[in-house]
Amino acid sequence: MVKMMKKKIKIKKIDYLPARQVTFSKRRRGIFKKAAELSVLCESKVAVVIFSATGKLFDYSSSSIKDVIERYKAHTNGVEKSDEPSVELQLENENQIGLSKELEEKSNQLRQMKAEDLEELNFDELQKLEQLVDASLGRVIQTKEELRMSEIMALERKGAELVEANNQLRQTVSNYHNHMMLSGGNTGPTLMDPERLSNNIGGGGEEEGMSSESAISTTCNSALSLSPSLGDASDDVTLSLKLGGMVKMMREKIKIKKIDYLPARQVTFSKRRRGIFKKAAELSVLCESEVAVVIFSATGKLSDYSSSSIKDVIERYEARTNGVEKSDEQSLELQLDNENHTKLSTELEEKNRQLRQMKGEDLEELDLDELLKLEQLVEATLVRVMETKEELIMSDIVALEKKGTELVEANNQMVMLRERMVMLSKGNTGPALMEPSESATSTSCNSVLSLSLEDDCSDDVILSLKLGQTVRAGRRPMCLKT
Repeated sequence: MVKMMKKKIKIKKIDYLPARQVTFSKRRRGIFKKAAELSVLCESKVAVVIFSATGKLFDYSSSSIKDVIERYKAHTNGVEKSDEPSVELQLENENQIGLSKELEEKSNQLRQMKAEDLEELNFDELQKLEQLVDASLGRVIQTKEELRMSEIMALERKGAELVEANNQLRQTVSNYHNHMMLSGGNTGPTLMDPERLSNNIGGGGEEEGMSSESAISTTCNSALSLSPSLGDASDDVTLSLKLGGMVKMMREKIKIKKIDYLPARQVTFSKRRRGIFKKAAELSVLCESEVAVVIFSATGKLSDYSSSSIKDVIERYEARTNGVEKSDEQSLELQLDNENHTKLSTELEEKNRQLRQMKGEDLEELDLDELLKLEQLVEATLVRVMETKEELIMSDIVALEKKGTELVEANNQMVMLRERMVMLSKGNTGPALMEPSESATSTSCNSVLSLSLEDDCSDDVILSLKLGQTVRAGRRPMCLKT
């Protein structure tokens, strides 16, 4: 068995010019691809400058190659680059602030639609949220039922098509059977007619030494030989099986995205950086090219490689590109802000999509399983909102009952105070006490007010006392005059 081993290539100059040109083109693209993957996976800044043997310039940078070169010069000279933010950068920062606020607002609404952070809502807000979630649940259920009905209709239509195809196949088998009976030249086993074949398949019996499986196999082979369309379907099935086997043997493609786990990102950066440097060294030897690679990690650490002198390569690059300015070139900071802006916009769009679906909108893109999950989520939200609303109502009822009990207690104290005053007035002699004058009434009212202040009564209790005294005296007391 031959082992599938990769042949090791000896690194030396390729003398045959066409082969050297092809190798240069392939390896140059390979280095640029590896540099792009490194910048995405590890959030590093990479710049690659390549001069071919004929002096042709090729370059790549994850952001702006001039910014990377300036950063490299500042790093090697010990001079930190400090630029004032441009007007465009300030506008981009303002846009990011607006997007961040909108994203926070949408996230808060989405949490409330999922019955989270309900403690800060009052009764009216809970009532509106309950109505919104209830309406959303109705729309989700309606959409789910419509999707189920459409799937049922599709299955019924497919079943009708299968029945029609089965009838056509039975007709083909019957015609073939009649043809063989009329020709009388059948040398193989006699085919059963469709009725006997169906009876044999249903009963599982055998006839004339041939099992039902053999009969089915023979019948199907004969039908395939007579039906070109079925033969084509068989070829399609064979091709699908072959392609399926090839897919299993293919290597799974890795999605290039930022590695969130820091240790894994550091290991990946170290391995891929060495790989790029190795590829650059091989390219310089195989194709007599001049290569320079500058890499800044996410933490700002500098790594570089050059086949000769990196400063010479940079000077050669600047001399070549001098006087050729690229239009609409963005700074490193502006590109980072653009990336953050794109990320915020993507997150905001995702929050809006989820919020619309929680409100029962844009449900056409969901399948049945997703609709079932959304229905369960909305039902759970509705239950939690109703429970929170009931808890708030009960807390209000308890508070009102407590306040009512306090008022009853204060009223009882006032009743006792009034009876006490009546008893004091009955204990005195003289007609003046039986028919109190305005001055006596005023004095009595003042005494009641002083007693009520000593007992720390509320304004409502004092008003009740005043009204009770007025009813008892049958006339308006002087102390109530404005």
